[in-house]
Amino acid sequence: MNDTARLSSFWDLGANRFGISILVASCAAAWVCPPLHGQGPPAVDHVTVAMSVEGNAPIVTLTLKREDGGSRTARFLYDSGGGAIILNEDLARDIGLKAEGPVISEEGQRYREVNVPAAWVGGMPIDLQGSKAFMHLGAASFTNRDTVDGMLPGKALEEYQVVLDYPRQELSLGEPGTLPHRGERLAAPYVASSGHPRVEVRIGDKTFGFLLDTGTQLTLLREDLLQKWSGDNPKWPRSRGAVGPANVDGAADDALLLRIPLVKIGSFSVVQVAAVSRPNEMYSATKFETPAAIVGALGGNVLSRFRVEIDYPDKLLFLEPSDKTPENDFQTVGLVLDTNAAGELVVRAVSSSASPMTRQNILPGDVILQIGTASKAPYTLTVAGRALSGAVGERKQLHILRNGEPLVVEATVSRIL
Repeated sequence: MNDTARLSSFWDLGANRFGISILVASCAAAWVCPPLHGQGPPAVDHVTVAMSVEGNAPIVTLTLKREDGGSRTARFLYDSGGGAIILNEDLARDIGLKAEGPVISEEGQRYREVNVPAAWVGGMPIDLQGSKAFMHLGAASFTNRDTVDGMLPGKALEEYQVVLDYPRQELSLGEPGTLPHRGERLAAPYVASSGHPRVEVRIGDKTFGFLLDTGTQLTLLREDLLQKWSGDNPKWPRSRGAVGPANVDGAADDALLLRIPLVKIGSFSVVQVAAVSRPNEMYSATKFETPAAIVGALGGNVLSRFRVEIDYPDKLLFLEPSDKTPENDFQTVGLVLDTNAAGELVVRAVSSSASPMTRQNILPGDVILQIGTASKAPYTLTVAGRALSGAVGERKQLHILRNGEPLVVEATVSRIL
């Protein structure tokens, strides 16, 4: 689940959680969209479309029906850890959705409920009525992490087989039984009211429950557990500061990063898994409405090594491994960032593992106006993370604003974890 949208009590509305979505294919303006569920048999019962993987997160394109009968395509992030559809205000108003009920406010963000839109993926009508929908109020996006128009949770797709082929960057969606299973079969039970699949993962000699969470770029774990493993295993690489893919809302500036040498999922061994700490109370069977207790969320840094099929009707998970070698996603300058209203980056903290040059030249509160010679604000955290990454020792020129004074400084890429 994307932490930007995971806003404590706001996420619990109507036993649904907001969750990040799915990007899908488009209807041309003159194309007549096929009927949705309840309007006759669907013209297409399964489909495969392009999917973009950005910062380990799956993004596809949805086609949405406008009030005038036309259509609009939009980018959505698919979040298996979410529960309610979110649309940016400009998208919701463009397709004619009407806000209902009171304004809901949380941490400076405001939302209102809207009707669930009619939607298609690559010409296949999809029924999203299993989830509620909310419009984010304001000109800015609901998330500063990704360039998306909305998010679609797993809760909305409980009637379907969903295949996220990360290596091929393809999304397949099908009615029950229309997509052939591939890979190792694992149990992925969920509670119908939430749609949050739970998977079992073995670390060391113990088995733990995890939320299967396509919306988070990095694996998340309870702070007490990560602290214990860090103390028990002094040779495991660790750092302080939620940088790189750990840099999302909900992460403490001094969050613990730990690299776990081996994680077992079924018969698969996943090596060198980075995880970031989250508050202990964040993960429990009650908090996420999972069938049994969980200790964290299995994120995109693990899932992106597989072709992942979530068979929601049968509550199963199928994993097929890739032979692709993942890059080290913690070779970066080492800054914990946020964005201001102008889309400029604001430094919240500097990693304990950042280089001496970086720690000397960059201070909390600095506003980053430009990275290098070409990349300028507005930024998303994902784009900024890429711009600040590189080969160890590489220098990054940053145009910053400190106490109103413009400065040009340099920071050095380090291996943070």
